[in-house]
Amino acid sequence: MEIKPFFINSNICLNSNDICSRENFYNSIAGNIGNSYITYALSKAIFGGLIDFNHIQNIYTYDFNSQNKDISTINNECSHVFLILQDQIRINESYNLQLPFKQLSNFIEKINKPVIVAGLGANSFNGYDNNLHKKLNPELINFLKVVSEHTEVIGLRGNYTKEVLHKIGINNTQVIGCPSFFENGKDRILIKKAYSPDFKIALTGFPFPIPKNPNIKVYLQDKQDFEDKITKIIAFDEIHFDYDFESLPQNEYLLVKNEKYRIFSDIESWKKSISKMDFTYGSRLHGAILSINSGTCAIVTNSDTRANEMCDFLKIPYMPKYLKTTEFQQAYEECDFSEMNKNYPILYKNYENFLNKNGLKLYNGEESYQYIKQPKLNLYNKKFRICIRIYDSLKFMKPYFWYQWDDKRIKITLFGIKISFKK
Repeated sequence: MEIKPFFINSNICLNSNDICSRENFYNSIAGNIGNSYITYALSKAIFGGLIDFNHIQNIYTYDFNSQNKDISTINNECSHVFLILQDQIRINESYNLQLPFKQLSNFIEKINKPVIVAGLGANSFNGYDNNLHKKLNPELINFLKVVSEHTEVIGLRGNYTKEVLHKIGINNTQVIGCPSFFENGKDRILIKKAYSPDFKIALTGFPFPIPKNPNIKVYLQDKQDFEDKITKIIAFDEIHFDYDFESLPQNEYLLVKNEKYRIFSDIESWKKSISKMDFTYGSRLHGAILSINSGTCAIVTNSDTRANEMCDFLKIPYMPKYLKTTEFQQAYEECDFSEMNKNYPILYKNYENFLNKNGLKLYNGEESYQYIKQPKLNLYNKKFRICIRIYDSLKFMKPYFWYQWDDKRIKITLFGIKISFKK
């Protein structure tokens, strides 16, 4: 059977328009580039790489007034619908958003093709809550039941999510972890080498003072205020020649100046960059999974149940005690990847079994597809570097010198004397 997918909530950048502005970029990835990795991994598992597909990129901003066209495409041209969900089984979602439960339920009810959900999770920020199911929005519960009715088996992130769904009467489930974990195929093994003072450290989800270490790079993933203010400087043309770098804490300015921050719109560039690091340390779960798939050892320090249940199932080193510390060597020497390596073939087989139950097969190389490359963000462009040089050259004259650079004129004030001339 030929697979013609339609992705709902794909959260992935596929063309240059998806990164033409910061707003477009964040909308494309639903606020977090980690979301893209799920869709990317599913496409690679089934087709051997990323293909161009019909999709609804972001269900949170989708115009349901145009749904009839998409429903027609699904029912007449596609074979399967991939509904990409993350940890939406919780009381409050990220970025003050809420899944459009009623509208999405109505959408799914009109679909006559199989629905695939791989990697749905529950999240409780104060530890495992045995009564989470009682606190969920009734519209969310109804939505989950609609999904259950249109899905052969729902792939879950961990056993906690399975318990929550069981308590609301949904049992056609299977714990798989996340498709991203299996992106490299069945033979992945992670090798841990001896720690060295020269280790290149990748930090993820690190919204507090970062140590001054020349071997550190910080990998940004989403639009939280801390990460967003850096992203707009290094990746988008939202910097001016009179940009006030003093608005950044000094250590952050030095990290920006020394080009230590990274953010990506495409998975392959992200993997290539992280493969050059020795250890990934921080709270980002998909940042850790991508690191592991790139041959870089990683731990997860996030303390919520989303991270806890998936790390427990996939055997990723889970160390929330290091959430607000920078004890890199101690954490590295403490982490053990032997259980993860040992269990990987079993978990991979379980993932394959899940796909088979949903009428899908892992790509075996027999068929050829037309693969596409994702658009790449241009980090630290020429304008950025000129702005840094201007700032460094003039910052000590700030009490006496002021300038403004707009599209047409340059305005300078020097010792109280104002000068203005055309560019």
